[in-house]
Amino acid sequence: MLMQSLFPTKPFKIQYKNTILDIIPLDIEGRYGFQITFSGSRKPLVVVRATAINNEKFWTSMPEGRQREAEGVGELIEQYIREHPVE
Repeated sequence: MLMQSLFPTKPFKIQYKNTILDIIPLDIEGRYGFQITFSGSRKPLVVVRATAINNEKFWTSMPEGRQREAEGVGELIEQYIREHPVE
């Protein structure tokens, strides 16, 4: 499957400033997403890659309501994927 070749399938960690993000890849109804647990006091977050009406890709939270966090964490995940290609 194409998505499996692009996205990590094993948990990984990202350090951002003083926070460590524990990230678990998820397969949510045919879409890839990630469950993020923060080392601080923030509640866990689930983000998925979505497509807007104009075909632009973006990160969103599930359930909705934490869009700003989803976009920020999504950018960190994209950077991680670029720097750590799946074999």
